Amino acid sequence: EALELRLAPYPRRSDSLCNIAGALQTRFDQSGRHEDLEEAISLYREGLELLPASHPDRSTFLNNMANALRTLFERSGRHTDMEEVISLHREALQLRPPPHPLRSSFLNNIAVALERVFGQSGRHEDLEEAISLHREALELLPALHPLRSSYLNNLAAAFSTRFEQSGKHEDLEEAISLHREALERRPAPHSLRSDSLCNIACALVTRFQQSYQHEDLEEAISLHREALELRAAPHPDRSTSLNDIANSLRVRFAQSGRHEDLEEAISLHRETLELRAVPHPFRPTALNNIAAALLTRFEEFGRHEDLEEAILFLQDALGLLAPGHPLTCSCSTQLGTMSMTAYTHFNDSGDLQSAMDAFRKAVACETAPTSQRFRAAREWARHADSSHDSALDAYQAAIELLPRLAMLSLDLSSRQQALTSGTDGLARAAAACAIESGQFERAVELLEEGRAVFWSQALQLRTPMTALRKVAPGLEETLRDISLELEQGSLRDVSRGMSDNSQRRMSMEREAVRLRRLNDKWLATVEDVRQLKGFEDFLRPRQISTLLGAAVEGPVVILNAGKARCAALILTSLSGIQHVPLPLTFADVTALVDLMRIATAPGHRDPSHSASIRLHVDGLLQQILPPTILQLMRQSLESRYMTQVQPNHEYNDFQMVLAVLWESVVRPVFHSLGLEVCCVILPLFPYTQGYPYLQKSDTLSNLWWCPTGPFTFLPIHAAGMYNAGEPQCVSDYVVSSYTPTITALLSNVPISDPFKMMVVIEPNTPGQSGLPYTVDELQRIESHVPEKDLIKFNSANVEEVISCIPTISIAHFACHGHQHPENPLESSLMLHDGPLKVSQIMMQPTPNAQLAFLGACQTAMGDKALPDEAIHLASTLLFSGFQGVIATMWSISDEDGPKVADAFYEYLYRMKPSTVAGTFQPNTREAARALHVAVDKLRSEGVSFKRWVPFIHMGR
Repeated sequence: EALELRLAPYPRRSDSLCNIAGALQTRFDQSGRHEDLEEAISLYREGLELLPASHPDRSTFLNNMANALRTLFERSGRHTDMEEVISLHREALQLRPPPHPLRSSFLNNIAVALERVFGQSGRHEDLEEAISLHREALELLPALHPLRSSYLNNLAAAFSTRFEQSGKHEDLEEAISLHREALERRPAPHSLRSDSLCNIACALVTRFQQSYQHEDLEEAISLHREALELRAAPHPDRSTSLNDIANSLRVRFAQSGRHEDLEEAISLHRETLELRAVPHPFRPTALNNIAAALLTRFEEFGRHEDLEEAILFLQDALGLLAPGHPLTCSCSTQLGTMSMTAYTHFNDSGDLQSAMDAFRKAVACETAPTSQRFRAAREWARHADSSHDSALDAYQAAIELLPRLAMLSLDLSSRQQALTSGTDGLARAAAACAIESGQFERAVELLEEGRAVFWSQALQLRTPMTALRKVAPGLEETLRDISLELEQGSLRDVSRGMSDNSQRRMSMEREAVRLRRLNDKWLATVEDVRQLKGFEDFLRPRQISTLLGAAVEGPVVILNAGKARCAALILTSLSGIQHVPLPLTFADVTALVDLMRIATAPGHRDPSHSASIRLHVDGLLQQILPPTILQLMRQSLESRYMTQVQPNHEYNDFQMVLAVLWESVVRPVFHSLGLEVCCVILPLFPYTQGYPYLQKSDTLSNLWWCPTGPFTFLPIHAAGMYNAGEPQCVSDYVVSSYTPTITALLSNVPISDPFKMMVVIEPNTPGQSGLPYTVDELQRIESHVPEKDLIKFNSANVEEVISCIPTISIAHFACHGHQHPENPLESSLMLHDGPLKVSQIMMQPTPNAQLAFLGACQTAMGDKALPDEAIHLASTLLFSGFQGVIATMWSISDEDGPKVADAFYEYLYRMKPSTVAGTFQPNTREAARALHVAVDKLRSEGVSFKRWVPFIHMGR
């Protein structure tokens, strides 16, 4: 009636529009009548049209209309509604600058809206901005403000959501802390106390699933039950409490096996379902949860009706979800798992096809978090491998998601952590699947795309774009600017502590938002470039036609360690790809690695478990060696033992490992490469009759080993039969190098002008054992390298060395090295004033870099959890721009450093001019051959395997 009396252009008509819209919203909240909500939104729109931008009530209208649209979105799921909601909230916020008393409320509203959008789109920048705005809103509220508990709760919920995405433990701990603070501010009979009880309980269940502290789970169930008592029927949130208790009981059943927990969980899930009748927005979630509980009971008791009902519930849930809804991913994944369970029990091919279709649908859900889609792809691949023709599609989908898991906007440590979440072995399994189907070229491409993801992303940011600059200079400049910011941003400090103030935390969160937007802009710009003619494959994974170019100077041998089968893939410039099956299982290769670690351990301790490992490897020798050769080998070892007071397990272990590698890996590869094999009878060893010996050559060709998985920890270059008749080993036939990826061999060696070599020695590093022979090492280098080309550091500091890296062509380090087992990016070279870390080296441009010589301990020892990511000191320098690296697989003897360096540089500088004034640059492409000569000289002195085997060459 008031509205009818205030016809336009009555100045207070907007007040009446606002009042009646608010009343309609309230009635909608009570009755759920959709017409009331639509009319309220219409009235808000009319009111906004009447209010100029400067009107003091405009911000209120904007805020109210945004809230009404958010409610509509929660009912309809229309993404466009939320986009308008955020736009309205942002405009309202601009009208309430600091120190407006209601600014915190508007910040909170935008943050809540952004979380809703994130739930639909999965865009990480929305969640990061929501956290930043929630924290800013909380900062503006006085300590005793009545809304502070709600803001604490909202911020905690956002942290919980981010934990689900990233797995960062700090996020979960902060969420629990904030929830507890909110609960303290909501004592009984506070109307929102039940919300806080539920929130803490859910976070505690999540923490239990990470740490398995039973106190967390018991407290969670107790808090959930307390919340349920406060939500007696007909409380609108009763179904939420029922659902939460049921989920907690299922978790406890999984730990304790108490059947009453599972039965109560199913009963509570059914009650939840009754309270969430169509069109309740959370009915699909309820259907998904009860399906999971029924599957658990089927697996426990084998009742077929439970499995059938679970599948029907999931199908109903998917039928209720709007196209593209994020829940589609988890529901479809679970449906795929259940359909596979049905296929296993009933052997109905229809169930198998249903499972594959469900997994495919889950992976295709682009609004779901990448981590969920990746898990779905892994499950799809696991179930499809050897049972369905979609297996390679599944592996391809999983591998394509890896760069999104470790996106460029993350800091280095977070990217590395993201790649530990079930990614290791993926590329190897994919390649094994492709090999099984005879698709050898695709196997190589999958290995290349799915391994060293960390480095391939880093290299994208350093990709030369000269060709693009000529065609589209604007796009080239944009990519160059973004790449610089992303690379610098990835090196930021994101460590958090309890002592951090809110300003630091808000600053970190704003930076995370900025970098995520930059990441999106990078991806969008790359897509723009791919629309240009001739740039369709810009920054895409290398195709086999390009990868074969890596074999121009010699074969590249990929050693794939699949879980069920091992194989070699040989790349040659003329023959393409050759497949060589290897008579080893994954368990066999792992046993070789274990024995190798025992042999190279300090002091060579002989732990009790080593006996079973030796037994395993000895069994391999019995399988692969002719009895006469095996007998000869054992006789040689026994005769060696006769002259020793104590058996030399180290020597024996090396013999066994290297013999297995020779017979099971190297000989099959050499045979496939066409090296001549002749059957001979050695005069002194009649047992060898009929045993094929490779024909040695005076000219040794180059060969690159590209090991995967556990093969990366084995010295393939030293494989051989050293005590069975005529000794033969890899170095008799080829000059070996290693490469972490095929792509690493495709870059060109820069021509340095002027040429400079940096030598860093550390004879007395504080806190480390002395390395007195490094002084001799420097003197040996000085005898070969002209003084004018040398930059020398004796007891250098980190900053001095870092400042030189961008200008040098060769870097030589003679110092201690440290491999960090938990975080390989913290691995370092130990200098006089502290560690020179992997992450610091990565920051430096290396335009002239040709060769790095790392005469330090364990510089080529990778991460046990991620062997295919090649995150160690040697690979860091390789991927940072150095074309080749001399490194060590384990600790070396101090006295051997000068000997190897002397022979190495003598070979490299053998062609230098005799006059001081002459200019000369060594051909670093001969580094592998120079090391071959140097190690051969060291070996000729009769030193142990442990001393000469660790030296390796990587790259060109």
